[in-house]
Amino acid sequence: MKIKMKQMKGLVVMLAALALAICLMPTIARADVTKLAAPKDAKQTAAQENGIKVSWTPVTGAKSYVYSYSADGKTFTAEAPTGNSGADNFVILINNNWKAGADYYVKVRAYDGTKYSEAVTVKAATAPKKPTSIKQTAADNGSVTVSWDKSEGATGYLIRFGTTQGTAKDYATVATTSCKLTGLAADTQYYLAVFPVRKVSASYSASYDCVEMHKVVTTAGAVTGLKLSEWDVRTNQFVLNWNNTAKFESGYQIEIYSADGSKLLKTYRAPGRRAKGTYFTNKKLKNTPFQFRVRTYTTLSGQPSYGAWSEMVAAVPQANVKAVKKSDTSIQLTWDKVPGAKNYTIYRATKDGGKYKKIGTSKKASFTVKNLKTYQDYFFYVKANKVKVGGKYVNSNAVDTTNDINVYINKYQAGVTEE
Repeated sequence: MKIKMKQMKGLVVMLAALALAICLMPTIARADVTKLAAPKDAKQTAAQENGIKVSWTPVTGAKSYVYSYSADGKTFTAEAPTGNSGADNFVILINNNWKAGADYYVKVRAYDGTKYSEAVTVKAATAPKKPTSIKQTAADNGSVTVSWDKSEGATGYLIRFGTTQGTAKDYATVATTSCKLTGLAADTQYYLAVFPVRKVSASYSASYDCVEMHKVVTTAGAVTGLKLSEWDVRTNQFVLNWNNTAKFESGYQIEIYSADGSKLLKTYRAPGRRAKGTYFTNKKLKNTPFQFRVRTYTTLSGQPSYGAWSEMVAAVPQANVKAVKKSDTSIQLTWDKVPGAKNYTIYRATKDGGKYKKIGTSKKASFTVKNLKTYQDYFFYVKANKVKVGGKYVNSNAVDTTNDINVYINKYQAGVTEE
């Protein structure tokens, strides 16, 4: 059948009008083809050693949610509604057969009454068990070191630290089973807790229980008030004293050095708390200038951790004086030279415990005392001067009169009485 050109033009116009009408018709939505959104922001929000919690943002149009879970991410359980007849936008899973510090997987779908959304899979983890033990292994006057047992499944350990449990804050997360905390106050007690964690994502790590230490201590600061209280040059017995303000010390360590500080001569210990001094005998230090210093130590896990050293203190002996009768009114005092002494000062008192007065100086290791009386007690001691110790010039330490000599002249005896 032939169509005339005029008829063809009319048909084209009619089809174009129909197409335009269809484009201008309002769109009618069909419920059975509307796509239900999958749960958003699904993530783990809590954990314990045999349980997890996964939460998500409520889905618009959803009436309920279903979930399933898996231990390997492949084989999942049958789907089940969340709590509150599926209305809850979270699920809490507790399983006594689950392993602490292990990964698990949870699938979640939304449901609007006719259809389900696509499933969202969330990787989660149970919390590792807390370490079975913890101990402080070291300290100094500004830091502490603590170690603990490994927790299976832990990818790290959160350290919570503070002066008290109530003020403790998260300090750091470490990958090892020990941690050194620095920048602390000397001679101070702290609280510390270790939480094993298993990292799930950049923003969440599974953790539940912790192991605690309520007494973690730093060692003491520098010992003060150190002095040589006694040096008996006849018996070579020494007494050292210092101030004691330490709170957690187990004892004190004493080091003896040569006068120039180049050589450690001897190390002593004074064990026990609240010590304020110590004594010892050392014949090798006879008539020898030296230096000494003291610090505390605190025993941690069977090993000493030390506090700060005191300043180095110089020790210069008084002379070991002897007397020889020169006449009924004079004596000669002699002594061994003190190494490095430039000269010596001689002191005298006229009664035991009396006031000593300077009576002369000598560059030699002897001095003649004249104008004495017979049957009269005299007391003498000799101080060494300008001995170089630790780069400084110092005199004999001002100790008590342990090193004096008691002289008594008897006309009818050739010698003098010495005590």
